[in-house]
Order: sequence, then structure tokens, then C-alpha cells
Amino acid sequence: MIKQTSSPHESSQKLWQLQQDHRESCCDIDKVSEGDFKRLQPLLWLELASLFDKNHVALDKRKPFKRKRKEEGNVFGVSLNALVRRDQQITGEDTTLVPLILQAILSELRLRGAKEEGILRVPGHKQKTETLYNEIEHNFYYKPEKVEPLIKKAGVHDLSALLKRWLRELPQPLLANDLVHLFYQTNVLPPHDQYKALAVLCQLLPHENRNTLRELLNFFRLVVNLQDSNKMSQQNVATIIAPSLFPPRFIHPPDKNNIGAQVRMAAQCCHLTSVLITIAEELWRVPTRLIDQSKMINKNGQPKRQLTRKAKNPPSSNGDFVIDTNHIHRLVI
Repeated sequence: MIKQTSSPHESSQKLWQLQQDHRESCCDIDKVSEGDFKRLQPLLWLELASLFDKNHVALDKRKPFKRKRKEEGNVFGVSLNALVRRDQQITGEDTTLVPLILQAILSELRLRGAKEEGILRVPGHKQKTETLYNEIEHNFYYKPEKVEPLIKKAGVHDLSALLKRWLRELPQPLLANDLVHLFYQTNVLPPHDQYKALAVLCQLLPHENRNTLRELLNFFRLVVNLQDSNKMSQQNVATIIAPSLFPPRFIHPPDKNNIGAQVRMAAQCCHLTSVLITIAEELWRVPTRLIDQSKMINKNGQPKRQLTRKAKNPPSSNGDFVIDTNHIHRLVI
């Protein structure tokens, strides 16, 4: 019998660290200006298309799904974009891209809960959690002086329960409803390409989604790093958080009654969540070559339509990629 000497998580960490010894020059996505980011986006899509095509995986770029129902909540069940806009009106700062309620909960959990045994796993006190939920929902924006001490005094498992509930009740997935299926599709890519594709997808997220995900992954890494105290392994954390990152209402098998397919998809979502936690620090690093390319295209005045040439043009022998308005094709640039 062969004895297993390392977990899948440890193996992926070692592989990622090995790859980083040869990594290219990069820049943090948050340091890229808004104008540069707009020019960079088509090249990020090309990078993603190349990774998918290399592994014979179809890249299905979908239009964002528009929710028809009106959002009626104040804090819970409200889109990230709406929360951030509301927060910016209060703070007067347009750089607030992580919802204030999430910042408040994570601040307390880092301070008091990260070492608590069973954090994220142990359920909160039902009545206390519901009371705190209602107080935050009704008074967070109208009577902040009343809510702040309640959050500071709340039990860490109650705060953890609220964090998970807030994530579950987001009207659209944190990984964006037009990208979450692509995040899931990376499960069929080999590790090296999978890590690259996940990084590109994270960089393509809307600003508020990207910064919120970054804040959450940093907290999950902290919890995992303190597992000797809190008894929460990375597999534990990933299993708990995966349904919030890959909501079953968005990520499900064609036959929703196929239990076997649901179990397999759930396992893949847990694995991808674990990978995101593992490489959290590297997800935001944009290759400098892409930034330079985007600036060169702009400097030379290359028409945007040259990056959106129609599929009727003959395919290139060197396999370059361009973006079409609806699909991604292998074309000549």
C-alpha cells in the first residue's frame, strides 16, 4: 500500500510555488488606472481565450443576467454595486469598493474570531443571529451608532453566520453572473493553466466584486493559517464557502434531478474554492507585458474594431486571438 504523504492542497501549493520561481513581471490590478484597465480588458479576454482553446475548452461568453425583481433590502439581498454606491454617498469617498457592512463584520472576526475553534463551521445562536440580522438590516444606514456596538459585542459565531447569510443572499453571485460559469469551467484545465485562468477571471470582475472577493479570500487564508487553533483546515473552509461562491441556482447540472451530477459539481466547486484560497495573493497580478501591449495599441491608434474583426477573415497560422462582440474567434491580427 502506498502511503499518501501530502494533501491535494499541499501539492497544489508546492506546484504553484515552483511556478512562481519562473513567473513574469507583473503589476497589481488595483494599481492599474481606470483608463488603462478599459484598454486592458480585451487583452485579458484574449489571454483567457488562449488558455481555454489550448485545452480544447469552449469559451462561452454570456451576457449578464438582469434580475427583474426590485431589490427591497437595505443591507441583505442587495447587489454589491448598490451597496457600494450607498456607502460612497455616506463616506464621500469614491474609493470605497468593499461594502461597509462586510468590512465591519470581517474586522471583528479578524480581531476576535479567527482563532476561535470551528469558526465558519459552528452555527450561531439562532435567536441572537436573527436579532442582529434585523438590527443591521433596519438600522445600519439610519442609526449606525446603535449598530456598531452590537457588532462589537456579538458572538463570533453569530457574526460568522451573518457573513455566510449575507453572501448567500446576494442577488447575483460574487463571481459575477456572466463569469461564474467560466470560473467553474476552469475545473477541466490542468493546474498551471487553471491558476492562470482563475487569475484572469478575477481581474475581469467588476471592481466591487473583485475587491470584495479579495477581502474575503484574505480572511479565509487567515483562518486556514490559524488552523492549529481553530481546527479549520482549508478543505473545511472551502466546503463551507463553495456554495456561496458557486451558488447552485447559477451552477447546476442540466438535469437538476441528477443527484450524482450535483455531487460531482459540488466537489469541483469545493476544489476550485480551495485553489482560490491557495493562490489568493497571486490572483491580482497582471502581466506587465499585457499592460504594455494595451498602451502600445492605444499609442499607435490601432482601431478597436481591429480587435473585433469578424470570423469571415481567414484563420492565422500563428494562432493569435481576437475578441468578437459575441464570441471569441481565432483570427489574424
